[in-house]
Amino acid sequence: MSYPRNQSIFYKITSPQMLADRLRVTLDELNELCAATDNYKRWTDKKTGRPIQEPKPKLDKVHKRVALLLAKIDTPDYLHSAIRGRSYITNASGHSVDAGCVKIDVRKFYPSVRSQAVHHFFLDRMLCSGDVSGILTKLLTVDGHLPTGSSSSPILSYFAYEDMFDALAKLAATKGCVITVYVDDVVFTGIGATRGLLYAARKIFSSYRLHGHKTKLFRPGQPRIITGVAVTKEGMKLPNKRQKGIADDFANFDALPNGREKLFVARRLTGRLFEASQVDPTWRPKAEIMAAERDALQRYAN
Repeated sequence: MSYPRNQSIFYKITSPQMLADRLRVTLDELNELCAATDNYKRWTDKKTGRPIQEPKPKLDKVHKRVALLLAKIDTPDYLHSAIRGRSYITNASGHSVDAGCVKIDVRKFYPSVRSQAVHHFFLDRMLCSGDVSGILTKLLTVDGHLPTGSSSSPILSYFAYEDMFDALAKLAATKGCVITVYVDDVVFTGIGATRGLLYAARKIFSSYRLHGHKTKLFRPGQPRIITGVAVTKEGMKLPNKRQKGIADDFANFDALPNGREKLFVARRLTGRLFEASQVDPTWRPKAEIMAAERDALQRYAN
């Protein structure tokens, strides 16, 4: 169940003790987290080259609590990230190939969501006291921005730039377009999805000191990939890249002898297949067969 903002647990928190109670930690634990200088595990993702900052267990507990509470606040229908019952699949399902489409996202979004924007949200939107807003900002940001490996960053990034996303939604309405937002992935579909709309959207991003990039335009009838889902005339399909990953896993599975490594691949493959079946139900039979093989391997391993 979602609630209006003025009924949120975060609304008008006026003291650190009240904040600690809402976060289900003691005041001493809250002060300890604020004083600590090593609250994050840091590494570089080998695949993307992106720096990752992941909260350590004590802080992670707070981040998960914040994410849960913020996700209960009413949000517009266009937002599909970090909201119960919505996902990258519902995000893609809001679009079709019958009209033109514009895709745009924000370059290095989490590192670009500044701590000042987070502070502004808690102080001016949630009407928390200054000290509480400062504590929340300190707990939920790192190096002056949102951490890239936090469970609270997806929903908090929306609220920190809520005005910007609403401006993009108004732009979509004036152009006769549907808009969806999944973290920083913004998609417009409709008669007005043109280069002119793309230019206007990038101008809105720039006004908030953000850089829109990875832009893509699609003609009516042209298949398009939206948040990892292929939207086609026949409906939603699995993109070729994801199909290849599944095919490679099948080949690996077939080549391996029974044992722990084969079980590991079976578990991963089962997850991939069931996820694929959420996009395209024709994958469901393969998922169920692989689940049975996984279970058989598990019994063999025991």
